[in-house]
Amino acid sequence: MNLRPRFLLLTSLLVIASAAAAWVASRQLAEHIVAQWGGRYVEKQALYDRSRLLQPIVREIALSRQFAGSREIRDWARNPNDPTMARRALAEMENFRLNFADRSYFIALLASGRYYHNNAQNEFAGRQYRYTLAPSKPEDHWFYDIVRQQRDIHINVNPDVNLHVTKLWVDVLVRDGGDILGVAGTGLDLTALIHAVVDQTQPGVTSLFVDHNGAIQAHRDQRLIDFASISKTAKEHKTLDLLFDRREDRDAIYAAMKELERVKTTVVSRFVEIKGKRHLAGVAYLPEIDWYEITLLDLDELVPLSSFSGILLVYGLTLLAALGLFNLALNRVVLRPLRRLEYAMDELERGQYSEMLGGGEGQGEVARLIEHFRRMARTQWSARQNLEGKVRERTEALDRLAKTDALTELLNRRGMTERLAAEISRSRREQGHIGLLWLDIDLFKEVNDRYGHAKGDEALMAVAELIRSLLRPYDSVARWGGDEYLVLTQASDANDLNSLGERIRSAIAATCHIESEAGARISLSVSVGAYFADSGEDMESMLQCADKALYEAKAAGRNCFRAYRGGE
Repeated sequence: MNLRPRFLLLTSLLVIASAAAAWVASRQLAEHIVAQWGGRYVEKQALYDRSRLLQPIVREIALSRQFAGSREIRDWARNPNDPTMARRALAEMENFRLNFADRSYFIALLASGRYYHNNAQNEFAGRQYRYTLAPSKPEDHWFYDIVRQQRDIHINVNPDVNLHVTKLWVDVLVRDGGDILGVAGTGLDLTALIHAVVDQTQPGVTSLFVDHNGAIQAHRDQRLIDFASISKTAKEHKTLDLLFDRREDRDAIYAAMKELERVKTTVVSRFVEIKGKRHLAGVAYLPEIDWYEITLLDLDELVPLSSFSGILLVYGLTLLAALGLFNLALNRVVLRPLRRLEYAMDELERGQYSEMLGGGEGQGEVARLIEHFRRMARTQWSARQNLEGKVRERTEALDRLAKTDALTELLNRRGMTERLAAEISRSRREQGHIGLLWLDIDLFKEVNDRYGHAKGDEALMAVAELIRSLLRPYDSVARWGGDEYLVLTQASDANDLNSLGERIRSAIAATCHIESEAGARISLSVSVGAYFADSGEDMESMLQCADKALYEAKAAGRNCFRAYRGGE
């Protein structure tokens, strides 16, 4: 055989061998890319689905807790035949109905089994009593199971046979001391919730929610949902077993759920197989409702490995090139672009992003692969920045909520405590002084008892607004608790502080009032205690002195101002 065919044959064998080795390496690289990208994507998707589900539910849980803890509801539950208490309780139910997202509520009394309900159409106004629960009825087992288990709050998906509706129910025990009086709460439209959270995913992505036992609570296929989970035995539940053919895949998901209980992490991911196709599963725990969110990524559809197989074509074309050009072509067309791609991937893995892969990098399939990576990197980076921005915004919003009184929009006790601690530190550095005014609305309980809590809230907001209008921008005011307010001011001396306290007291007495439902004028007044502290005192002693001054003002007949006088 001549040298040329031998050389060509040798070249072909070398290239084929190199191509085979490169294919193995490129497949491993593709697997690495899939694992890296898929793991991060499934984590972001799981956290995103988690926040979308919790956003409507957490608010309803908080309102349901308030609903079940309402004094009017509890008094009526103990005395359901008292007409006055019944009227107040029904009015309270309707007030909460208008605040629930579904504009509906339910309350079931343990003593009588009576079930009360009204919906968004106000269809049952005047006849909120719908039917009577009975332990012998299977459709009523949910109620008695919740009471028997003494679970303060329970979230479940359940059809109401009598009302002909299927919802995600928020059930809260109505307690009075150690006694359980019934169950109250609201429901969220299941179809709308599934459409808003579970259905809003791209092809190849499946989201579902399960309870602590693996029973499916939300899925785009409602046939898989385990309705009325609380009243079923373990064998009756529709669980994750319906999704997986292999036991090891089911065990992997349950193990991930257990791991979330032990390890402080947000998402745990596992590779599983569903109907013969490889998936990446991300599991996140929702402690607020004791559910788990599971996101399944079909890797064959989202990131098919075939998209990386074009590298072989580059090597196939090099069979036509001379041996002397082989290494040069390989380095220029494949190796150098892949090195830059690998460096870019490493940067992305470290949380950095740059446009080091410019247009025209590489040739042929490598160029398309790099362009695909560039688009993927830009998308991932943009999504990450967007998510971090949202997390930052929500963290700031939660911090503001944690330090702000929801009714008056003043600082709450926690916010004022932090502000006061900072002011004490500043005054110690600068050898300054701190002025405190402690205010208490006079006879506020009588306003609540006589005119109702709504008018009491109106009085709290009116006093808060007037106090805020009389302060300087660098002064602070907080609703310290109940009908008490605490003012922190940088007064120049005790006379300046006393003047401000008297000015606030007199302004409230002269101008602050609300009107009753009948149009009667309800004048408001406050008792004010003042304390001018030096930089050497601690927070507790300052508050005690201001409290003593307030006590003196109230003892003097209310609507009074008193300044603390040490040693008297």
